Amino acid sequence: MSYLTEEDILEIRDNVRLLSIKDIDDISHYSFNSNIEEYNKFLEIANKFYDLNISKTFLLIHRETNELLAYMTLSADSIKLSKREKEVHDIGKVPYASIPALKVGKLAVNKAVSKKVARKGYGSFMLEIARAYAFGMNEFGVACRFITVDADIEYDANTPQFYVKNGFVENLEYKSRNAKYTISMRKDIFTSD
Repeated sequence: MSYLTEEDILEIRDNVRLLSIKDIDDISHYSFNSNIEEYNKFLEIANKFYDLNISKTFLLIHRETNELLAYMTLSADSIKLSKREKEVHDIGKVPYASIPALKVGKLAVNKAVSKKVARKGYGSFMLEIARAYAFGMNEFGVACRFITVDADIEYDANTPQFYVKNGFVENLEYKSRNAKYTISMRKDIFTSD
């Protein structure tokens, strides 16, 4: 589930380019301000994490204005679910403690964009891209059932609501070790409601 309609997704898709951080010669040529300094500065080291295979960073660039609209990092993950949580996802009989997932490590939207491209649902669009990557993993022979995220509440207590409106639920049984700063959440990629 995404709060974006199919028409919203198609409109955004037609107006943006998705690039790897490796496709950009110099990220400093792009202005980016998420209003969170940690997220702004991450772009300076994203290439290093990419090269070390820690996380892959993807950039959303507006085709017409060439503005950097948003970015996200992806990496492999697994999630532990209780028997009760597995039953919610119709995988109650799976004997494994950990279920394969794709982690959205960082997701940031540029707050300093032109009026022409402002407030279009770019963060939700990036989550749709993550879901597409998760399906792609399955097609290439690598199992993936969930998208996971540690919703950052250190800077904004409302961050989990963004993920909820995009179909994520809180992991109640096995919480993140950083529960003081984040809330561990998941989305079943096979659930559309």
